[in-house]
Amino acid sequence: MMNSKWMLAAASGAVLLSQAAVADLNAGVNAAVNAQADASAAEQAVRDQRDAAKADAKQMGKDAGAQRDKVEGDIKVRHEDMKEDAKAKRDGMKSDAKAMGDDARAKHEANMKKMEENRDAARQRQEDALNNAQGAGANANVEMKADAAGVNAEAKVDAKVDAEKEEKAWFNFWD
Repeated sequence: MMNSKWMLAAASGAVLLSQAAVADLNAGVNAAVNAQADASAAEQAVRDQRDAAKADAKQMGKDAGAQRDKVEGDIKVRHEDMKEDAKAKRDGMKSDAKAMGDDARAKHEANMKKMEENRDAARQRQEDALNNAQGAGANANVEMKADAAGVNAEAKVDAKVDAEKEEKAWFNFWD
């Protein structure tokens, strides 16, 4: 009988040990499951951070593209404004130059007209002088002496006018 007591004691001890082993095993399994869950959660957190970083990078790229487009648009607008200003300035300079040219032409024409009038008046005075000389007589000798403020001036003029005589050419000075 003794043997059976020992067996009973051994069997009950084995059952107790197996329950403790099962409990330890369950605790180990639970720890492993919890560790796996923690690892999965950490992995998911890393994935979420990566996805957020990708989304942020994509948004930053879009923002940079929008900023670049805005700057390019501003540059184009400024360039167009500068072109319009330059064209307006060029047109203004053209109109100023045209006005100055018109003024210069008008002054030139006025000067030419005045010169022509002066030339005509000089010719008329010359013709009047010749007519007066012809009417007064054929020959005139004038001798003049003047004393003005201590300065002696002498002028001797000898003019001969002949109504029938033709005017000589300027290069026939020896006749």
